[in-house]
Amino acid sequence: MLTQLIHNGIIIPEPPPYRGLVIRIRGRDVQLTPQQEEMAWAWAQKQGTEYVRDPVFVRNFMTDFSAALGIDPPLSVDEVEFGPVIRIVELERERKAGMSKEERKAAAAVRKAIREELKEKYGYAIVNGNRVELGSYMAEPSGIFMGRGQHPLRGRWKEGAREQDITLNLSPDAPRPAGNWKEIVWQPESLWIARWEDKLAGKLKYIWLSDTAPLKQRREAEKFDKIALLHAHLDEIRARIQQGLQDGDLRRRRLAMACYLIDTLCMRVGDEKDADEADTVGATTLRPEHVTLHPDGRAEFNFLGKDSVEWHKELLLPPLVYRVLQELIENARPSASSSEVEWHPTRDLPQLFPDIGSRAVNDFLSRIQKGLSAKVFRTHHATMAVRESLEASGVIAEDPEYKKWKAVVDANLAAAILCNHTKKATGNWEERQARFQERLEKAQARRDQYLAQLQEYEAQLRNLLAEAEEKIAAADEKKRAQVVARYQKREQTARQRVEGAQRQVQRAEEEIGKIEAQRDAATGNRTWNLGTSLKSYIDPRVYHEWGQEVGYDVLGKYYPTNLRRKFAWVREDQEEEEEEEEE
Repeated sequence: MLTQLIHNGIIIPEPPPYRGLVIRIRGRDVQLTPQQEEMAWAWAQKQGTEYVRDPVFVRNFMTDFSAALGIDPPLSVDEVEFGPVIRIVELERERKAGMSKEERKAAAAVRKAIREELKEKYGYAIVNGNRVELGSYMAEPSGIFMGRGQHPLRGRWKEGAREQDITLNLSPDAPRPAGNWKEIVWQPESLWIARWEDKLAGKLKYIWLSDTAPLKQRREAEKFDKIALLHAHLDEIRARIQQGLQDGDLRRRRLAMACYLIDTLCMRVGDEKDADEADTVGATTLRPEHVTLHPDGRAEFNFLGKDSVEWHKELLLPPLVYRVLQELIENARPSASSSEVEWHPTRDLPQLFPDIGSRAVNDFLSRIQKGLSAKVFRTHHATMAVRESLEASGVIAEDPEYKKWKAVVDANLAAAILCNHTKKATGNWEERQARFQERLEKAQARRDQYLAQLQEYEAQLRNLLAEAEEKIAAADEKKRAQVVARYQKREQTARQRVEGAQRQVQRAEEEIGKIEAQRDAATGNRTWNLGTSLKSYIDPRVYHEWGQEVGYDVLGKYYPTNLRRKFAWVREDQEEEEEEEEE
């Protein structure tokens, strides 16, 4: 709970400077207003990308651009000559590309100084008497909505927030930041600094305290502590879900089935969306068309999940689960008006779980185990996938570092696959493969060179030993000690050459293994987003504890800087435990 929250508000990004550009629209010259020019500028910056070849992206943008121009019906992209704007964007890129190293360095220094000045003023808050960093201190600028996957709103214009749209959270003792703010409130139970409504999605956006803030660190640790609670009672929870599937009440069977899918397939709970959101689906918003039951007992699920990412999985169901799911498909109906779920355009379509949302699911689960919610399942299962993958890797402390790194990546990949964190494959994959192959061939050539040298040095050592044995045997007793000493010195030098060559071969072998590990990881991760599970679903303590066992600093060497700061509490908790043990 906050007792004090003082800050200086947030920054509203400035739009690009207005140039008063004129473009031709349907054969007529039109001078653009500042908003119209900002939209045209954003469109020009997307030239040469796959977005301008996406018909949905193009149609959505042109619809909003036409509305800003007051033109109806909407323009097609062929009716607008964006050439003058595109040329300015290209000239700006050429100017930056043509800057000398010194000019780029000077410009970067100016930008850095400005960022540091702004951060010093806006990037911190006083929280309960302590100076704490903010996660961000700038509202989102206006721009084209990019979306993820096949998001139906991609290409729409997303208007940025203005001061009069923004509500600030400040304690009563805080000075009021200058500005025409929408409202200033005091919510001591919340960790947000500012909020505003996203004008495209109709959802609230927030600026929060940084992940390094003690209060947020504590909440993050508590979030992962719930994994242990679920793990300890998982057998009981699954038994209760099985009981629910056999319940005489259809609603309770529906709740049990939703929990079964959340547990078994790591589905999100899937509350219904607002009217202008994409038709994305989770467990409780499944419709009959999202599920195909096969005669052999398999169930196939195919729909757009969060961020419009395709979710396609199938599994063999136990007979009871198969029968209940078949029953729910046969009894699908639209949701009725209820406080349980919000209105959505798909409400009038048949639902497998009508009138059931996250609240009902979480109530069902909390009756089994207090404090349990649907979200904990994904966190638990992702973390267990990492633990099992690390254990199966067989990596030990004596292994080279690249093997430890590869084991960490593979475990992260297992969690991403489990949670269906997909991403679009990059278009330069063949070039990347070629670069890997080139690096690998060079490393193999070096290894072969060192190996040949090693074999030569080993042969020289063998010959030297044979020669020494012959010379020592032939020497008379008076000179034998002198001959032995001379050959011992030569043998020592020869063995040092052999050992040096062995180290070179070993380093080359490790370099080959490292390149192969990087290539294999890049191949496996090509369509999977590892960052989401690493940030939100994997308990970092599992990685940290395993790393200590095998001598690899996972948090320091694998986690990016922002996540090292987010999970700083892992090391702090360990240090506290060690201090307690010493006492």
